[in-house]
Amino acid sequence: MGHFLKGMAVVTVMALLYIHLQMNIYTLAYQGKKKEAHIEKLAESNAAVKNDILRLKSSDNIGRALLAKEKTYQFASRSNVIEVEAQGPVATILSRVQSGQGALSRAMTLAFSAH
Repeated sequence: MGHFLKGMAVVTVMALLYIHLQMNIYTLAYQGKKKEAHIEKLAESNAAVKNDILRLKSSDNIGRALLAKEKTYQFASRSNVIEVEAQGPVATILSRVQSGQGALSRAMTLAFSAH
């Protein structure tokens, strides 16, 4: 009878340890899920903040802010643009491009065109 009680005590202690380990496993799993959800929220927040920063750094936003702050600034118009005649090697290249000579004539025509 004494061996039976000792055996039952060992089995009971082992069962309690097993249950305790299982509870710890589930607790850690729930904590991991909570941390994963928190990380996802932080990643979404990070993306939104990055988008806001890029929007604020955009040339359009900076230009609008300058125009709103300083009334002396204005956008360039046709009356503010000065055309300069090309001289030297640039004039030679420009004349060849305008006459249609050269492999890159279309691309260079776009790059050097006056209008």
